[in-house]
Amino acid sequence: MLKNTLSVHIGWGHCDPAKIVFYPNYFIWFDQSAHHLFDKAGANMGDLMDQYGVVGLPIVDAHAEFLYPSKYGDVIEVSSWISEWREKTLVATHEIYNNGRLAVKGSEVRVWARPHPDDPKRLQAQAIPDAIRARFEL
Repeated sequence: MLKNTLSVHIGWGHCDPAKIVFYPNYFIWFDQSAHHLFDKAGANMGDLMDQYGVVGLPIVDAHAEFLYPSKYGDVIEVSSWISEWREKTLVATHEIYNNGRLAVKGSEVRVWARPHPDDPKRLQAQAIPDAIRARFEL
């Protein structure tokens, strides 16, 4: 299984007044790490849009469990991988480690979506091509 790890140095702008990471930032890092994972697999979003007509991989569900705080000045490691492939969606799983300790667990359900053929303002889920799935196998 292909994994990506993104290193983040916690800056002042990532934190609340108590110098603890403001929780929405974790979701930003999940998203960044997922995009880096697709890049690593040779399936960056721009190419997917051009080759398959998808509108990216919209998130239809996101979850995080906060286990240990990260603070101003810490360096965290965000590890991401595809933990489950479904017909039209995938589950990206994320773990954030701070100084070797699991700090945050999270997941996103992303849908392989294209503009609806009858109404381009709507999206329609499509089956994820096997060629895309194969890029994430080692």
